[in-house]
Amino acid sequence: MGRPEKPVNSAGGVVAEFASELRQLRVKAGNPTYREMACSAMFSSSVLSSAASGNRMPSLPVTLAFVAACGGDRDAWRQRWFVATGGRQSFTARARRSRRPADGPPCPAQLPQRPRGFAGRMVELAWLHSPGDTPIVINGPAGVGKTDLALYHAYERAAEMTDGQLYADLGEHQGPGDVLDGFLRALGVPADQLNGTPSHRAGLYRTLLAERRLLVLLDNVADERQVRPLLVESETSTTILVSRRRLLGLRDVRRLSLAPLSRADSVATIAAALAPSVRARPEDLDRLAALCGDLPLALDIALRRISLRPHAILRQLLDGWQQSGSALNWLCIGDLSMRETLRSAYLTLSHQARMLLHWLARTAEDDVRPLPAADDELADELIDAGLLDDNAHHGGLTLSPLVRIFALEAAGSTARELPLALPHAV
Repeated sequence: MGRPEKPVNSAGGVVAEFASELRQLRVKAGNPTYREMACSAMFSSSVLSSAASGNRMPSLPVTLAFVAACGGDRDAWRQRWFVATGGRQSFTARARRSRRPADGPPCPAQLPQRPRGFAGRMVELAWLHSPGDTPIVINGPAGVGKTDLALYHAYERAAEMTDGQLYADLGEHQGPGDVLDGFLRALGVPADQLNGTPSHRAGLYRTLLAERRLLVLLDNVADERQVRPLLVESETSTTILVSRRRLLGLRDVRRLSLAPLSRADSVATIAAALAPSVRARPEDLDRLAALCGDLPLALDIALRRISLRPHAILRQLLDGWQQSGSALNWLCIGDLSMRETLRSAYLTLSHQARMLLHWLARTAEDDVRPLPAADDELADELIDAGLLDDNAHHGGLTLSPLVRIFALEAAGSTARELPLALPHAV
């Protein structure tokens, strides 16, 4: 038998009363040791012991972990914690920003910078806010603004996710293992509990998501294998996956496929971002939107370039850009480039899918006519790479003007030499 627990600090006032109630809960649960509680609570025994000492108010995540380890009602204790702390949310905004709580790690707040100047997507945002307990997949063409939409929505939900937000760019990782370890550490899992098998760590992670209120954003998902161990059905947590692909191998997820902005939203975005000193007619705004294919990334790059000339005449700028050649030549600034964004998608294609893209770029109008059944699989590959848009609102398959320009560049002399026939017949 371990040493007797020290009495609650009687000078603690509300904190002491709260600690006494935690101890009573533990007694009702059969007085498990703090070491035993730590195995399921994902906090160390010393952190759990400190929560019931009366020396300081435990954080909400520690409180809920303590309660869960004792079989208590998490929702009732969540409300009790808010009452005891005077309605402070989680660690409080000040604690999140400036200090590490004494009883454990701070709530993770890993979201990248909030997108500024976000416009449109009202229908999509309303859909994202609709109830659901399954993961969400946001997919769409290259440059269509998937990450900005996901981040905008995530920041809208952040306040209600009292246990924090987790973020990972899966374009920087080969598999889920290192992402999983990073998330578990951020959630306060002791290092000695990270030594199990990958399945064990995935189970711990899913347990935490089921028990806490967390928002998880996984960006640049390449395939289903990257994220399958990280998915969980939860009534309290939300997982958002961002990918060019539809990730059709994942069952029981909600999917939101993005198309380019409406022309009205594109023009509104341009008008809001232009400096008052830039002279622009309404037809110039429409022309810029068309040159950018109504793609948010292309619009963002173009508007950044225009901002370098705050006293410009927009019509003259557009004339100069068009005379310089391909629109892709001027849709680049700093480390942002539409050409490189499209290239990264193009390089994932099979040879036959590349040939189909070249053929479509040379022969089709903006609306792609129905393809023979033999090419359905290749068309799906192009859609999943974000280079062909399958959008019922636009009447079916569409090829973005910028994708067409890129595909013709990529085809080069080979495109001119190939007969005008579908790739499977070549």
